[in-house]
Amino acid sequence: MSAREDHDWDLAVVGAGIAGLTAARVAASRGLRVCAWDALSPGGRLVNIGEVVGYPGVKTTGPDLMSALLEEAMAAGVEIAYGEVTAVAPGFAVTSAEGDAAARAVVVATGLTDGGLDVPGDWTGRGVATCATCDGPLHAGKPVVVVGDDEWAAHEARELTAFASRVTIVAPGEPRWSAAPDGIEVRRGTVTGVLGEDRMTGLALADGTELDAGGVFVYTGARPRAELISDAPGLFAAGDVAGTTPYLVAAAADGLHAGLAAVEYLEES
Repeated sequence: MSAREDHDWDLAVVGAGIAGLTAARVAASRGLRVCAWDALSPGGRLVNIGEVVGYPGVKTTGPDLMSALLEEAMAAGVEIAYGEVTAVAPGFAVTSAEGDAAARAVVVATGLTDGGLDVPGDWTGRGVATCATCDGPLHAGKPVVVVGDDEWAAHEARELTAFASRVTIVAPGEPRWSAAPDGIEVRRGTVTGVLGEDRMTGLALADGTELDAGGVFVYTGARPRAELISDAPGLFAAGDVAGTTPYLVAAAADGLHAGLAAVEYLEES
């Protein structure tokens, strides 16, 4: 039995966001048997984006871009599998909730964890959120705060202006977005506490000031989901989990690079 026949797949891609789908499509288009796993549904953060930014020359929405990427990947021969991958063992035995599969190489494109505030108490679902498109309508007519200093935070703040009575950005570090969001107050500072009892009513900042807020959208404190990454030959990382800058075009380029690297590795194996 050949090395190719001894495996379920030539390439397993863990994470079907923009980086993972790009890597999968590139490899499949070169004749490899490719499967892309995702814990919930393909698209990653794209499914929660309204208007796409950070992708020059593209005017579309996140779900529409995701649909186009998924269609291209499947047309190239990529099979999509649903279920969280919990382990990638030596020899590339991929373990997921749906069972095990063997691959000759793996691309890990698992992205980032959700952001979080370093404050007392668990406020998840009680005013703290990480998706403007998902949870913005719940705060219609209320003041909200966005915590973050990168392009993604600025994008989410713009999305929230469609729902909230007022949007304020609290930037822990020097703002790194390409353009300041129009009509949105930006404050430098650190959140030290959440005000309220059953639900939040505001935020306390390190300088002693307080901000009224019915909700806070957090885009800081996220970490790479790097549990599956190792230095094993034939394992590649792409996108946010690999430290790529938080632009969609950068994630696509990183996926392209990882897919081509996997193809080269398998051709030489």
